[in-house]
Amino acid sequence: MPSFLVAIDGSSVHQKVIDKVIELATPGKTYVILLTVMEPLESYLPPVLLPTGDWVSLPLPVHEETEKKLRESVSLVLKQASDRLASHNIANETRMETGSPREVICRVAGEVKPTVLILGSRGLGSIERLMLGSVSDYVVHHAPCPVLIVR
Repeated sequence: MPSFLVAIDGSSVHQKVIDKVIELATPGKTYVILLTVMEPLESYLPPVLLPTGDWVSLPLPVHEETEKKLRESVSLVLKQASDRLASHNIANETRMETGSPREVICRVAGEVKPTVLILGSRGLGSIERLMLGSVSDYVVHHAPCPVLIVR
């Protein structure tokens, strides 16, 4: 049975990713694992350059209510995608992981060994890609399976 690992992040591109999965999947014969990776809240603060020339990351106080709301939001994205696939008779399960998206996506791909890994591209420009890195670019070069990028 073909299986897809589908990484979604709630961005505007993720609807296109789900559309592509519906287009490629064979109802009743394709199994989909929907994956969303939450970055740790601390990763949202950039490192700071000290007068000594050292870069340091400042600790971010993790507010339990904030983390709970973030998890609820991510769960809703996964549920909506899952329900949409189920309405097209596409069997699926959801996974929510925490960590660096690029690394977690590749790790999960190694664990579940999908026929194909599908994810979206945010269309970063060359400067943004240089500064931020591209999850899709990293995954294309490090995933242990074929990768389909949806734009």
